[in-house]
Amino acid sequence: MSEPANGIKIERNLARALQPFIIKAALPHILSWLAQDGVRVAFSDRKSRTLGYYMPPKTETAPFLSHPKGFDTLHTISLQIDLNPYALLFVFVHEWAHLVTRRQYGDTVYPHGKEWKNNFKRLFQPFFSPEIFPADILEVIQRYFVKTSRYFEAEMEEACLRYGKNRKEFARTYLKLLKKGIEIPAPYMGEQAEKLSAGLREDRQRQEMKRQIAEEKKNRPQEAPPEATGYTSAGHRKVAQTEPGMYIRMEGNEYRIVKTGEDFVLAQNLSTGKLARIHGLVEAEMLERG
Repeated sequence: MSEPANGIKIERNLARALQPFIIKAALPHILSWLAQDGVRVAFSDRKSRTLGYYMPPKTETAPFLSHPKGFDTLHTISLQIDLNPYALLFVFVHEWAHLVTRRQYGDTVYPHGKEWKNNFKRLFQPFFSPEIFPADILEVIQRYFVKTSRYFEAEMEEACLRYGKNRKEFARTYLKLLKKGIEIPAPYMGEQAEKLSAGLREDRQRQEMKRQIAEEKKNRPQEAPPEATGYTSAGHRKVAQTEPGMYIRMEGNEYRIVKTGEDFVLAQNLSTGKLARIHGLVEAEMLERG
């Protein structure tokens, strides 16, 4: 953060500045837009019915417009800082469509004319994803772009409000859902949320592995367990270095390797026929037919 002589604070690192406001999956695309020269993003904490606005450079064609000192040559997008993250992203793309339309046509077309509508719909396509908006909001957005209104319509506002009317309420809703095992698209929400999110992903991976093992067991033809005889020792090695069909001995039990994975190996007990998950870093005695 730097503070020039005129007192206006500017964050030079765009990724760091926008991280708390822009949905994670949308941030790379937004940053690619902002990599263009001559664009400034500002956040306002003034309560207003105007959720955001676009202002062309003062020196371009409208010298009567009032810009902060030092920003006369920049395209400016201003957003209410306390917007719910879903509403903020929607409004940002709305205003970016104004910027693109201005660059294409100057002031020769209506602000919310067909040129702007076409740009807004086209520019929004990369964000039409369940990684960026929950499914219920995506349904509303799809209906919105049938006509592409100039307004943040009541249906869209209502859909966003389900997740909190502002950033603070959104954060509470996000954490509440996360603790229940539900993760919704969000900006960076702090270390506590990141740890909870990582734990949730790990749980999902474990559940998926259990599901796959159960599915394999269900679909495997029933057969008698192979006899645990006729094998001799062939040294020791890590279980991760085995391949399907190999035999090992661990803690007095003999196993046939069924499937190898990134962290765990699936093995069948030769005496009972039951399946076991063995961590890949464990050492086992390798067996070969005598």
